[in-house]
Amino acid sequence: MAIIDSHLHLITSNMLRRQRERFPTARKRAAESARIRGKSFEERLNELESMTLEDHARTWLQAFDEAGVDAGAFIAIGEGNEELGRFVALHPDRFAGWGSLSDPRHPDGWRSVAQFRSRGLSGLKLYPPIQRFLPNDRTFYPIYETAAEQGLPILFHFGITVGAFYDLSFASPLPLSAPVKDFPEVTFIIAHFGAGFLRETLFLAYHTENVCVDTSGTNNWRDYYPGNPSLEQVFRDALRAFGAQRILFGTDSTVWGGYRHHILKEQLEILDRLELNPQERALILEGNARRILRIGQAQPSLTDGADG
Repeated sequence: MAIIDSHLHLITSNMLRRQRERFPTARKRAAESARIRGKSFEERLNELESMTLEDHARTWLQAFDEAGVDAGAFIAIGEGNEELGRFVALHPDRFAGWGSLSDPRHPDGWRSVAQFRSRGLSGLKLYPPIQRFLPNDRTFYPIYETAAEQGLPILFHFGITVGAFYDLSFASPLPLSAPVKDFPEVTFIIAHFGAGFLRETLFLAYHTENVCVDTSGTNNWRDYYPGNPSLEQVFRDALRAFGAQRILFGTDSTVWGGYRHHILKEQLEILDRLELNPQERALILEGNARRILRIGQAQPSLTDGADG
């Protein structure tokens, strides 16, 4: 049984420092005083200082082999696109990368996206509650146009988040309803089943073919959702609305805590209880991610407009 994890996080010391430097002063102080999985920001930074990209690659490959995972798609924090591209290039048959933008509102954001393919990156990750924007703002249409030209899917994190500075005013996926119709050739993926906005996420499946969801994370947003549905019920709802062909497996694993075997185990058990046929199961666990992110395929050379 092949498995591709579509939602992982690469965190290097350079990425962590860059993220801190981009915070406003008040946020920077708060970030430095925050604890990351029980350790201070500086302690976590020090742990990463000695790790090279090759070290990170070996760690992840070992984790993949132990979990029975064939490949994974990584998100870099702090817009570490160049470093992420070099990481992916170490093992392009097993690593893929979601590029990011430090400021999606910047008028030249589309130029960065135009360089993703040449850097070996397979998609774009955007984070409205943290980056504080609405995806139906026409300002972002050049980014969507570039994604369409480059054949890049776009992954959105809506809803609640562990980030300390999110704004729920930007957390609903419903404003995505205009772009998904205006750019039917772009695949839009909503992470974590909408992270608390499950109903709104399901609505986006109506009259669309280019909206998908990923299953990643603990999905503990359910604790704050009316009725506290089981994860199995969430899967059933997503299957009813999206079908197996628009659901991607993920764990949201990071370097801290290692690969989340318990999430993989939990979701595999749920898929067993859902009594899916082999084709549907394979699509969720591997086929959709492989198709959308072109994992294991020769990456097209799309350089037109890469420099603006």
